[in-house]
Amino acid sequence: MLHPLSRLLTAIAASAAVSAPSLAAEPINIGLFSHLSGNFAEYGASTKNAVELYLDKLNAEGGIGGRPVKLVVEDDRNSPQEAATVARKIVATPGVVLAIGSWSSTASLAAAPIFAEAKIPQISPTSSHPDFSRQSPYQFRQNNTDDLLAQYNADTIHKWLKASRIVIPYSQDDWGVFTVKSTSAAIEKDGGKVLLTEAIIPGSKDFRPLISKIKATNPDGVFIALPYQEASIFIQQLRQAGVNIPAGGGVPLTSPKFIELAGKAAEGVVVHSIFFPGDPSKKAFVDAYKAKYNKLPDQFAALAYDAAGVGTAAIRRVVASGKPLTGQAVRDELANGPAFQGVTGVSKFENGNVKKDPTFLVVRDGAFQLLNDN
Repeated sequence: MLHPLSRLLTAIAASAAVSAPSLAAEPINIGLFSHLSGNFAEYGASTKNAVELYLDKLNAEGGIGGRPVKLVVEDDRNSPQEAATVARKIVATPGVVLAIGSWSSTASLAAAPIFAEAKIPQISPTSSHPDFSRQSPYQFRQNNTDDLLAQYNADTIHKWLKASRIVIPYSQDDWGVFTVKSTSAAIEKDGGKVLLTEAIIPGSKDFRPLISKIKATNPDGVFIALPYQEASIFIQQLRQAGVNIPAGGGVPLTSPKFIELAGKAAEGVVVHSIFFPGDPSKKAFVDAYKAKYNKLPDQFAALAYDAAGVGTAAIRRVVASGKPLTGQAVRDELANGPAFQGVTGVSKFENGNVKKDPTFLVVRDGAFQLLNDN
């Protein structure tokens, strides 16, 4: 006969096993791929941090239908070849019903055919090239497309910097090529003139020849369509050369890493974002992110957080319906489900795309501030 204390401990153990089924339940797998090493790794870190933050909260609340959500993480190193390789690894992982990634349009595009063939939906938090969502019905994005962003870029130049004669250094990749073309068209449609565009090879560090060309054109503004690493070096060298024309930047410059690397040269640079951590309505997310990672979230973290949110909401609806949980079922819920209210605004997919309103920010006193905040 069991001792009374033994019977009590046995009963407690049995009760715990019943009340915490998620500990033993089969996990729901979600793939995550981004560039977590090399140049621009800060973008990938923001993505991974935010998705993990969201899933930690979800799992602490019992997961989905009593099942924990597990993240399968891969580093694509911002390489299209590596993105395709890790996409194959993700689709080969049993039970994966959703993939989140990548940060860049180039890597996202390279991975898209693999996910489409496997009938697993792919949500890129940040890919903005219009061609991404045209790949198949399995591609979705959280960010605006570059054709929308081009008008916001033009507004940065005309409305906020009051400039009209513009030069544009741009990144020599899928995003940069489309951005310079669409932004130039938007600037000229609004009555401005693009005097010079110049492709910049990733990893470039000497912009003095370009700056000499810029001086010769005598512009009254510059739009920087570069990632934070090249952008920070460019703006430093531009200011050191005594060129103090107003400067605006594309979405990649919304990373705090740009301010950190550029230092005082970043002062006065204007950008647009669909997330501002100083917005009181985003306080819960900002506080949770800061508590876990000891820094403020940027736009890329916010977009990744919403990608995890809209993706797991679709998974939850499939589970609640009683249908088999498959990539196809999750894809159908993403395409046809209700609008999702996130920290970057409302996500309601139309052909895989969303539309979100911008907030204009300026670098002031070493931080992003609302442009109209005097």
